[in-house]
This record gives sequence, structure tokens and C-alpha cells, in this order.
Amino acid sequence: MQRELVSQLTAPAPEGDEALVRRLRDGHTNAGEMLVNRHCAPLMRYLQRLVGSDHLAEELHQQTWASVLENLERFNPSLGGGFKAWLYRIATNKANDHWRSRGREKSAAEGIRLISDQIVPQAGEGLENTEELTKLRGAIDLLPPSQRQVLLLRYYSGLKFIEIAQILGCPLNTALGRMHKALLRLKQLMSDEAPSATRTS
Repeated sequence: MQRELVSQLTAPAPEGDEALVRRLRDGHTNAGEMLVNRHCAPLMRYLQRLVGSDHLAEELHQQTWASVLENLERFNPSLGGGFKAWLYRIATNKANDHWRSRGREKSAAEGIRLISDQIVPQAGEGLENTEELTKLRGAIDLLPPSQRQVLLLRYYSGLKFIEIAQILGCPLNTALGRMHKALLRLKQLMSDEAPSATRTS
């Protein structure tokens, strides 16, 4: 027991993303594997909820990492947000490229899925029956895409709002405003007295 504790205390701290990027640039492929292992699961969850399809999420996930490798020399940590924000910006752009290629109206009809009450605790906390969960999903589907994207990036990537703003290419106040509007709209739509939905960004 004592040896295990000593081993844990003396073990080197995990390398940060930027250090791994530097090693990967120097040809150490294991650094790339460490980056993928570190970010793979949360990035997949984000893409699955973003596009509503496991198959498409997997395709976009592969495209994202391929783009990371192709553009590794362009990554500049001094621009803010770090590797994680850069990674999610690439993933979001891949999804946007997909939607543009298929047509915005068709993609909007298919919807960006937020599946469980873990996404928006303010609106979904305590929902225990299928009817209420279905109602929540329907309410979220009625949000404008710009608001759904902010929700996804906040609750699935754990990014700060300043990083979300950088990913979406909008001012910080805009990102905060979209989140505020989304939560207010969800609260309204989840109430029994909610009027018919309208889309506003």
C-alpha cells in the first residue's frame, strides 16, 4: 500500500496537449495516440449529438483527426483556447461543411439531437417518463441551429464560453446571448402554457 502511494506521488504528471503536439511534430507518433485517446470519447459524444447519427459522427470524427494531422503545423497555442478548442473548431467546421453540402433545409429537418436531461439540466432535471423526455427532445429540436450548437459545445465539450465563441467565430457576448435565449426558450416550450414555437437566432 505504501509503495503504491509513493509510486503515485512520484509519477510524472500527464503531458499537456501542447507538449504532445510538439512531440508529434517532432515525429513521435505515440504522442498522437495519446492525444486521440484523451479526446476521442468526448469528441464522439459531441458529434453524435450534433448530427444525430452514429455513422455520420464516426465519419466526421475520422475527418476531424485527419484534418488535425494535415494541419498540425498551423496550430498556434498563443491564439487562445489551446488544442482542445482548436480540435472542436475543426469538428464543428466538418459538421457545417456536411450540412452545407446536403442543404440547410434538409439538415434542419433532420435536426441536431440533444438526447438526455444531462444536456440542459435547467430544462430536463427530474424528467422520468418517456412523455416528458420526448417533450424535451421536441423542444430542443425547435431551437435555432445557432443556439443548439452553443448548448452542445457547452455541455459535451466542457469548453469555456470564450472558447465556444472562438470555435463558432462570434463575439463572446453573442455566444452567451444564444445560450441565454436557448435556456429561456426551452423553459417556455416545456411549460404547458407555451405558445407555438417560432425560430429566432
